[in-house]
This record gives sequence, C-alpha cells and structure tokens, in this order.
Amino acid sequence: MQKRFIRSVCALSVLGAASAFASTVTPLPIPLVADNWQASGNATFIAREAFPHGILQVTSESEEGFVALKDKHFDNGTIEFDIKPVGEEMPGIRFHQKDGDNADMLYIRVSTDCPASQDCLQYVPIIKGRVLWDVYPQYQASAPFRENEWNHIKLIVSGKRMNVYVNGRTEPSLRVTHLEGDASTGIISFEGTAYYANLTLAPGVTDGLDPKPPADPAAGDRRYLARWQYTDPVSMNTTDHLSLSNMPSSGSRWSPVKADYGGLINLSRFHAPTPKQAPPQVIWLRTTIQSDREQVRRVAVGWLREIWVFANGKPVFSGKNLYNLKGGRKAPDGRLSLENDGFDLPLHEGANEIVVAINGNTPDMKGRYGWGFIMRMDQAENITEK
Repeated sequence: MQKRFIRSVCALSVLGAASAFASTVTPLPIPLVADNWQASGNATFIAREAFPHGILQVTSESEEGFVALKDKHFDNGTIEFDIKPVGEEMPGIRFHQKDGDNADMLYIRVSTDCPASQDCLQYVPIIKGRVLWDVYPQYQASAPFRENEWNHIKLIVSGKRMNVYVNGRTEPSLRVTHLEGDASTGIISFEGTAYYANLTLAPGVTDGLDPKPPADPAAGDRRYLARWQYTDPVSMNTTDHLSLSNMPSSGSRWSPVKADYGGLINLSRFHAPTPKQAPPQVIWLRTTIQSDREQVRRVAVGWLREIWVFANGKPVFSGKNLYNLKGGRKAPDGRLSLENDGFDLPLHEGANEIVVAINGNTPDMKGRYGWGFIMRMDQAENITEK
C-alpha cells in the first residue's frame, strides 16, 4: 500500500500556480468514491442525496488504516472537509505523504472537552514510521469541535506554516509555525474511525500566510548543546544499571548530528521503530565543551524516554519520561520539553567530554513515537562547544 498509489501523480498544485490572484481559484471538489481512493478493506463509500460528492467511512484504527487519495499531489494551498467522528477516537488527515511511514498530519482527540482541552487538535510529523506527537507539545490546542456531530475543518498550508480553522471560526484554532515532516509535497489521506465528506482542495490559495518560519530561536544561541556525534542503536537486555562501561568501544562508528529547529537532537529522523519483541535500543552521543575556567552550569533538559548524562567520566544526571506508566510522565504530560527536568553540569578548565545515552523505548510502545533530547545551559559565557 505504501508505494503503489504514488507511482503516477498529478501535480495538483499546478492548477492554481498560474493565477495571479490565488484567492480567486475555485476550490476543487474531490469525489469520495471508491475509484478515487486507495484503501485496504477499511473504507466504505456511501452515496446520499444530501452529499453530492459522497461520504467516506473509515472503519479501522490500525497502523495501515489510512485511506489515500490516488494520483494527486498537494504542496501548498487550502484543504477543507467535513468530519463526523465515531466515538472518542483520534481521526485525522495526512498531507505531504510520501508513503505510509512519512507525512505531516493533523488529528483530533475527540471528546466532549475539546473546546477546553489543550490537546484537542494536534499537528504531528510522521517520520520513518514514528508518530512524533510527543516531541512537539507546542503544536496542540483546544478547538470548538463537537463530538458525534459533523464538523468543518479548514487547513491552510504555506511553505513551513499551517493554520487550522474549525467550524467556521475566523481565527485559527491551531497555528503551526514550522512543519517538521521530511517532504514539502505528497498525497492526502484520511485515517481514524470517522465519516468524511465535502473534501475540496484549492491549490495555491494560502490567504497570504507567510511560507517562511520564524527565525530559529536556538540558532546562534550558544547555550544550546547543538553539535554531537552519535552511534547506531545498541541493543541491551536491560538498562537498569547502565554506565559508561556499556558505551561502544572507541573503534565504533560515530556520526555527526546537528540540532533541528529549536535545538532538538531529533534521533527519530534516523531510525525506524523496533519490532515489539526487540530489546531496548540505546543510542550513545558525545560532545566536547571548552571552558576557560572551572565552573558549574545549570542545564535544562527535555528527552524521550530514558536518559543518562556523564561529564568527564562521571554520572551527573539520569531520568525517565515514560508516558504510559503511572507516575512516569514528566511535565508537560510526558511530552519532550525543557520543562522536563534540569541538572548541574560541572566543568573543568579546558576540554570537557559530555556523554549521553538515550533509550527511546517505552513499555508497550516500542519506539513508535519520539526519540531525542534537547539541552540548554543557563548561560554560555566563557564556554565553547567544540
């Protein structure tokens, strides 16, 4: 399913590209009929008089449960559709989808509390089969979404930005200032148990939304530890007593990695999820900090899911941020954030080697979600990251 439906594509965005006035482009209705969509037994197409372009009913919540629009690519513009959820599920829409493992996605945590809940709507990138809902807590919001009723969703996608409008509101319920998926174009698909209707696309219509993201808040900020070397994942039977003795030998391969937007060391970009029966996978990282004097710096740290930090051969911090274990979540609610925790980092005069070991697995989740960390010192005066 992941590749068959993208072999032949129609660059839908071209339809509106030639218009000098993108706002005059007439939205293109997309019929919700079986011939237009790629499904695998998890979709029903319904004809009703009041819905001239049909209704799509998605009936599966499985990992392969998305239903993809055939032969049309979307990059920038407006997507609108109606959705009626079935129960308290998490239906949504994917766009910029390259295959089943890579896309941008908006989904809804359906509940009666949506107008007040700060996680009713959420944007997530899907990268190498990992759904990074736990990496970007800034991209979730409340919305005037109604349970067990028809709701209207409007997405405006422009470059790295997206605004999401719900049920005709004139202000976005969710603003995404930096789309994190690996592709800027791709197919559209729906997933999650719900009814979908009245899908329209308006390529190129972005209502003046700036395609450029804001300046990276971490770029040029030397407080962030942003340049590391890392190993391939190392399988371990247990991480209960992890120490530097478990670190790969000096002859092992170490690859450079730089921070993503916002200072995030996003290991999810490099490694697909492990099989459910696989042992814990630990990645080791190292960097060197040059200090012109002996000092102690306070470091804010966010991570998923277990982390160990060593400075000059000695342990200085370890922690767990386990979403689905009672009492195991760090604020904010088990997501990755600099609010997670902090520690004191002792530095000698001269070169200081900082080593991190990080395990992205949570029991029963097995690496299907985020894997990475972010570190920011309280100040970087007299300090240089080598």
